[in-house]
Amino acid sequence: MSLIPSLLVLAVLAAGLGAALALLLRRRKRSRGEAVTPESSTWRPTVQHREIPAPAEDPPIAWAAPDIDRIRPDTPPLAGEAIASALRSALDGYALGRVKRILEAPDLLQHAAADAESWPVVEATLERALALAEQRGMAIDAKGRPALTRALALCTAQGVLLAEWRQLEDGKTVWVNDAARVRASDAFAIQRLAEAMARRVLPDLFQGIARRSATFEVTLLVPYCIAQGFTARLHGDPPRAFAA
Repeated sequence: MSLIPSLLVLAVLAAGLGAALALLLRRRKRSRGEAVTPESSTWRPTVQHREIPAPAEDPPIAWAAPDIDRIRPDTPPLAGEAIASALRSALDGYALGRVKRILEAPDLLQHAAADAESWPVVEATLERALALAEQRGMAIDAKGRPALTRALALCTAQGVLLAEWRQLEDGKTVWVNDAARVRASDAFAIQRLAEAMARRVLPDLFQGIARRSATFEVTLLVPYCIAQGFTARLHGDPPRAFAA
């Protein structure tokens, strides 16, 4: 049985996450007085981010599924990698721009619920995250459970959206054993998303807790869900909404 029945009644507002991205671009063009044509309404990151130049280099990295016991929110992304400080700053700035767009994506959770490929990722990630928390001694409050699950579902959907963005730029993800080939900026984006969402959903997280664990911090569920949603979606095909 799914852990989030209350979320399954969300309205079907569009055919997936791609519609939310297209809507972002159309709104932006209308605000500038530009005509919205079928061609211009097709969302592309290169258009969306003209004001945020891509770094001179966005090196490929191997990305594996997150281990909740090894998540360190205060540790800089890719701290063990030999990345020059100037490039690290450029990657972080680029990731911040991408994160801003994801945070501003309208009705993201509803769009994920309407997408046949995205929603199973969200459900599976939620089940794993809550099971991990309970295994570590956290008790979930029945009345606060909907708020907790909705907050974590949104975090997961953001990770899914970031993965689709990566596939839009690089095509179908290449896997070597259990590691996916992504870009360094993705690691920065995941950390920045986690920082922003931990502050935003903190009341919902604590609303869903009946008993805290002495050995587990509930806020770790935020970066875990973002990273797990990102990783799981990379197993799928690139979003069909952007097919040429």
